[in-house]
Amino acid sequence: MPLLCNDAARCEVMNLAWGSNGHGPYLVRQEGYLPDSTDFRPQRFLLQKDGRWLLNLAFVMLPEAEQEAQLFHSLKDVLVLLDQIAGQPARADASLPPGTNADEVMAHFEQCTHRILRGMRMCSTVPLRA
Repeated sequence: MPLLCNDAARCEVMNLAWGSNGHGPYLVRQEGYLPDSTDFRPQRFLLQKDGRWLLNLAFVMLPEAEQEAQLFHSLKDVLVLLDQIAGQPARADASLPPGTNADEVMAHFEQCTHRILRGMRMCSTVPLRA
């Protein structure tokens, strides 16, 4: 598994298909290990609008409003951000909120997944090609 990076070719865009004609909003994800990792354990990360990668499980722990604030509403927004951060070292946060346990994380994960699935007509994931 490769290092987490800001290379658009390593990213996948997930079309949640809530928008008109099934376009958007979008999540950008990537699997990789953290730049400062000592165990090189791959994890899944989601790109936030500030260009920082957030651990997928930490994302589901965010309040619903914060999750939705991180969704991209057009592919142009995705591509502009990826272009801005290209070539820069990846900034990532792989920590969970203090005091959380596996059961709590899974409960939030299920809630988030059910909420997203209720809003989707169809969902597709495609790799980005630079």
